[in-house]
Amino acid sequence: MTTDSWKKVKEGKTEFEIIQDAERIYDASVFYNPKMTINRDVTLLMIETISKIQKKSLIFVDALAGTGVRSFRILNELSKTTIDHLFINDKNPKAVEIITKNIPTNEDNEKLEIIHSDALDLIYDFIKQKKPIDVIDIDPFGSPISFIEPSLNALKRNSGYLFATATDLQVLCGKYSEACFRIYNSYPTRHYLCHEVALRILLYNTIISAGRLGLEIIPIFSYHHEHFLRVKVKIEKSKEAANEQHKQIGFVTFCPHCSYHSTYIISENYETSICPICNNLLEKAGPLWLGKLYNRQYLIQMQKLLEDVELPTEKTISKLLETALDEIDDIPFFYDFPFVTRQSEKRGIKIQDIIDALIDAGFKASRTVFSPEGLKTSAKYEELTKLIKRF
Repeated sequence: MTTDSWKKVKEGKTEFEIIQDAERIYDASVFYNPKMTINRDVTLLMIETISKIQKKSLIFVDALAGTGVRSFRILNELSKTTIDHLFINDKNPKAVEIITKNIPTNEDNEKLEIIHSDALDLIYDFIKQKKPIDVIDIDPFGSPISFIEPSLNALKRNSGYLFATATDLQVLCGKYSEACFRIYNSYPTRHYLCHEVALRILLYNTIISAGRLGLEIIPIFSYHHEHFLRVKVKIEKSKEAANEQHKQIGFVTFCPHCSYHSTYIISENYETSICPICNNLLEKAGPLWLGKLYNRQYLIQMQKLLEDVELPTEKTISKLLETALDEIDDIPFFYDFPFVTRQSEKRGIKIQDIIDALIDAGFKASRTVFSPEGLKTSAKYEELTKLIKRF
């Protein structure tokens, strides 16, 4: 065992120990990041939700486990019937040491299998062995792209679920656009739509990977929070559905001067490069996913479960779910309300008043999870600004 000092930590209802070998968490040999608590809280809710919807105990793979906090919370805080078996893996020997030290001493340890392996080697072993897997969680430091297609391949036997985190937001949000094209085969933006564009680029890559395997991807809950993106998707075996899904891949064009934006699918011949509102040059991002980000059945079940559990980030998750359920999910992208009102020379108007007025006028309208000042609507830009100017 290491001679490094150990520190006790508590997250949610779970206590565990970590090695304290650096002052900054990012310098530690295995770092525990408390800022990712919401990521783990949402994961716990989703796993319980999947178990209830599927009416089965789940086989779960924590492929890049780090300290193992996610897995230990799953075992400790969820219903005893939620998990059938849990694989907890990391290639870092110090991570495995931490995980081993925190093994529960009760009957839960019978469900736990600790593996010391490269994550890709582990996933390829599952594929080779045709092991039935229900959920694979990929939570790397940086991009998850290299893990996505192998994970989907490992999950197809059970029509399972993939959870993936991306923390390379400087790439996905346009600071390093060439790197984004190299890694994700897509161009990002630094426009206010950057986080939604980034999430849809990640989903586009997931859907393209699934299509090669003859799989359909069903996004059940994909979101952005602070410094990370998180996608949670279900897979189904259907080449026909995969073919149809590719018809929802395309581009978004937007004007950085007046906030006008428009989308078009990849098969359309769209040659307009001038904004129809202010005659400035349009910018373009993509290819990306233009379809839905949520599945209401899962979100409603998560909302119900949230009433009966205690989670550290419960209030934030409650607001996130409430906004997602109210959001128009069949229309991609939103308008930054302060930006649009400035362009319309109308300030001091409340966003909810405009949402209500749009609905009264027969349009769809809602807020969005991507921005507290974001407004989604089926109204065209000209119709939106015309309505704003009436106030």
